[in-house]
This record gives sequence, structure tokens and C-alpha cells, in this order.
Amino acid sequence: MKHFNKDNALELLDGDEELLEILLDAFLETEFSEEKLYGFIDMHNYAEGAGYVHKVKGAARQLAMENLKNIGQVLEDFFRGKISDCGKDITELAAEFADEYKESCGEIKMFLSTKN
Repeated sequence: MKHFNKDNALELLDGDEELLEILLDAFLETEFSEEKLYGFIDMHNYAEGAGYVHKVKGAARQLAMENLKNIGQVLEDFFRGKISDCGKDITELAAEFADEYKESCGEIKMFLSTKN
């Protein structure tokens, strides 16, 4: 899988497959709205934007979604003013984050459908 590393996730959870499924279901239920993310950018509400991204990024880290975690970290750092130039503007980073989120969710849904 490209967006979710099941083996790494299981390693983080001491091999507990049932817990992994519960956490993946919870991740899918976590609120994330691309429109809300862009709203933080449009309103220059970077503190709330950083917190919003942080929540998703943190869950991605615990579930071995490396791409989502990495893009989320850059976006969060940009929101917090820790970086100002990464070769992209904040709207581009937000779009990458939203796309990776969608791809990750699709992969997780596919994985979970094989479990039922």
C-alpha cells in the first residue's frame, strides 16, 4: 500500500490487529473538511489551521501514514510560522494535504473491506 503501511502500524500497536481496525475506523470518522482548511487560510486564522492539521497529522503518525504525516508536518509548520519558504505556498500545501488525506482514506477503506 502506498499511503498506509499496515506492517509498521501493527508494529506500533504490538501486533494488535483488532486495535488497528478500531483506530482506522476512528480515523475515518475524524472530522476533516477541505473547505474548513481553506477557510483557515482565507481568514488568515493560522493558529486554528495549525491545530486542525495537527489533529489529523497526529493520527496519521500513529497509524503509519507517512506521506500524510510528512505533508501535515510541513503544513503545520507553515501555519505556525516555523518555515516560510518550502518552494510552495500555503494553498498548494493545503491541496497536497487534502489530496493525500483522500488517498489515505480510500486505501484504509479498501483495507478494512477485506477484513469484513
